[in-house]
Amino acid sequence: MFAAYRDTGYSIVLFLHIATIIIALAGAVAHPLLFNLERRRADGDIAALAQRIEVPSRIYSIAYVVAGIVGFGLVSMGELPWGDAWLWVSILLWVASTGVLHGALLPAERALARGDEAAWSKVDLFGKIITVMIVVTLFLMTVKPGSTAAL
Repeated sequence: MFAAYRDTGYSIVLFLHIATIIIALAGAVAHPLLFNLERRRADGDIAALAQRIEVPSRIYSIAYVVAGIVGFGLVSMGELPWGDAWLWVSILLWVASTGVLHGALLPAERALARGDEAAWSKVDLFGKIITVMIVVTLFLMTVKPGSTAAL
């Protein structure tokens, strides 16, 4: 009976992890793309776009942090060994990308929303950096190269 409860708890935490990842990645990857598309338009207004996506940016940035925290719980509950390199590299990338998101990308988006056109180059740069970090993390979390866990 306890095994069934543990499986249900694990499944719920796995669902929460995946759901928060989907919410987080949608914005983290889409918003920099939206800025690029808006900038290419003849009548584009990236300051207005930055103002429109302030609330969604807060939602996805919170979801990104929650996804990582729930991920720690998932690993603690599951059969994944803490000693695997793919896991630690994923954690390192999550911490670094969270720092880039909260310390660079979101402040640059807020500066754009206030009309600071010079912040565009930061949004462009940090948007690309965080997208690469997310793709690498997603690869590591799904492929688990060198995993010692029984699959």
